[in-house]
Amino acid sequence: MNIDLLGYRQNAGMGQVEVANALDISKMQVNLYEQAPDTVPAGLLEKWLQIFGVDVATAMSAPIPPLKGIAPGTPYTELYRKLNLLNQYIGDTPPVDKLDIPTPPATPHDFQQQLKLYKQKPNVVLTGGFDAGKSHMANALLGSKNLPVGYQPATRVITFVRHIEDRPKWCKEDVLIVNEDFWLKDEKGKQIIDLLLLDDQERCEKYCVHAGSFDTLQKYGVHGEYEDIAAHAAVVYINSPLLQACNLIDLPGFSDQSDEVSKDVEKANSAAQIADVVVYASPAKGHINDQDMRRISNLLSLLPAKENESSNFPTLGNLFIVATHADPSISDHQLKEIPFGAARRLYKPLNEGVLKTRREQINRAITQEDLRTRFFTFWSERPDRCQQLFDNFTKILSEFLPQTHLFRIEREINAIKEANTEKYTKQIEAYQNTLADIDSRRKQLQVLQENEATRKQETQQKRNKVNQSTRELQLNSRTSFQRYTEQLLTVDAVEKIIRNLYDDKKEAKEGLSGYLVEKLQHEAEQIIKVNSDKLTPSIEAFLGSYQEALLKLPNLDISIEIPFDAKGAFIGGLTGLTSIGALSAWAATLGNLGGYILVAKLVSLLSALGISIGGGTAAVISFIAAIGGPIVLGIGLVAALAFAVWGLFGESWQKRLAKQIVKYFEEQRVSDKFADGIDQFWRDTIKSFEKGANAVEADWKKYIEHLREITSPTIESKDRIEEIIKILEAGKDFFGGIPWSNTNLKD
Repeated sequence: MNIDLLGYRQNAGMGQVEVANALDISKMQVNLYEQAPDTVPAGLLEKWLQIFGVDVATAMSAPIPPLKGIAPGTPYTELYRKLNLLNQYIGDTPPVDKLDIPTPPATPHDFQQQLKLYKQKPNVVLTGGFDAGKSHMANALLGSKNLPVGYQPATRVITFVRHIEDRPKWCKEDVLIVNEDFWLKDEKGKQIIDLLLLDDQERCEKYCVHAGSFDTLQKYGVHGEYEDIAAHAAVVYINSPLLQACNLIDLPGFSDQSDEVSKDVEKANSAAQIADVVVYASPAKGHINDQDMRRISNLLSLLPAKENESSNFPTLGNLFIVATHADPSISDHQLKEIPFGAARRLYKPLNEGVLKTRREQINRAITQEDLRTRFFTFWSERPDRCQQLFDNFTKILSEFLPQTHLFRIEREINAIKEANTEKYTKQIEAYQNTLADIDSRRKQLQVLQENEATRKQETQQKRNKVNQSTRELQLNSRTSFQRYTEQLLTVDAVEKIIRNLYDDKKEAKEGLSGYLVEKLQHEAEQIIKVNSDKLTPSIEAFLGSYQEALLKLPNLDISIEIPFDAKGAFIGGLTGLTSIGALSAWAATLGNLGGYILVAKLVSLLSALGISIGGGTAAVISFIAAIGGPIVLGIGLVAALAFAVWGLFGESWQKRLAKQIVKYFEEQRVSDKFADGIDQFWRDTIKSFEKGANAVEADWKKYIEHLREITSPTIESKDRIEEIIKILEAGKDFFGGIPWSNTNLKD
């Protein structure tokens, strides 16, 4: 009888002391028995194996081939080859200076920075409760045992696992531990997780608190002895086939605290926003409780809609909900039933909330069956209980995700090439015409300066109009939402919902609070979206006032005038902001973004806001970030616990539950918390608009000064124009010559 007790313990992430305590024997005995398992008494052996969820018959049967890690191949080899050719093209092209003019056009350097983003692999984020076995599953996917595991909350850092070939040449260690100052921060002081920083030698050396072998991760990346070390994230380099197709990000577990504000949860929430694929782990026993529902809802609201990039991409294909700890104590029949029951419970609250929003976003139906297909099981000692997960995961990483990635890059690079070539061409023509008739341009400048006081007054009026409209829309949003909550959160309305949705009392108790929060969140988002769209005309009118000032000039052919790019200046002013409120709706009207594609890293900014590069409806992600994280999760969790004790006997259980939940939502000020989130959204709108408007005004002053410079009656002005034209022609040649043909990819 050669049972691998040591292997079972290691796979479970347990220490010898834990096993000894569970069996009421000494650690020395555990050690001896692991070396000679055939000497373990039968009764003790059965109890021993039960710790790992293994029966004696299974343990004594022929050994099952070990589970191999994911091997999705190298799906980005051809893309990297083409991107390297583009980098080579940039290197071989004579330098193109950045023009010292208002809102200058993009440069080869800007384009090169964009290529760095394109070389980033998709991010697979593993998340879930602290006891869900995420790190153990990560090790199985990787085909390694390098990530620390344990039954107690183990991971305390965001762990970025990258392929060994992605390790920068200057880095010689397998593991780097960095503190929270490593990351840049947004305007609210929250970390901005940017994987490009992991290649920054100076930043890594400055904020690295420890570096070394995989033992370093075991010491400083888990809760325990070195808790006082200010570790925020770990970067781990592993030679794993999985990492040829993605980065794996293992998050700290969500705690079981009702307020959901622990440091681990903050880290998990921040990193979840960079996910291309989410793998959510929840134990098979008690799979998908009310806490899980709230977390999955929040994660799904942030998850990129890859379906919009390719019609072939499976519905919700980048979401994996995994029933972990699917040990042999759960029968095969029970295991098969888990996805059906969990999908049914999860679909009820999500159907009229985040899934409803998702349907509108991707223009597809999302059924309960679609959701069920995203459920999988995991138990590494039984490959048959992991195979469906591994097969589906491999197909997503090797086929569907690369396809969407390539389609998006194809469209963007062609847009960069065409839009910037056109922009350079128009600017060259404008400066050439100025050079040909400087006297006329000088007279136009004189009129422009004479009209400046009037222009300022008109612009300020339109600026005030935006702020006034914003405040009105804020009040309207709050009032409309409060009216909705007054209708939804009544005893009669809630009782009707219970009777329509739930036959089972226990399921109603556990799922109703999440359902109501989903309804509230969806309604808040819809109200905000409608009102955000109403603000767009006022923003356009404000930006248009600068163009109107030019149109008033005598003998002006605006098509050949030195352009003033008000929209580009406005967008440039938003650099560094991550919560721009209703401006996200305005930004969505820019279509394919044209010449703005490289301005102020707009692509990254809009991606963070859930806005497709091809235009489309803006997702109100800044609002979700405000109320979809700790507050909403806390509401769902505490509300579920509040109904453990029942009262008001004599009435139906539906009526009693309705009274309990309405009372509890009132006590917890649920409606007010959502209203506070709405107010914050509009405050962000005003703040970001003012920042953008200030940037436009500053650039306008530079524009006037620039016109004065190039129309002065001196030889220097002509020399300056000729210098500008020369640089513009070099830029036009560069973008026009980008070796990237339009292959008209079809999905």
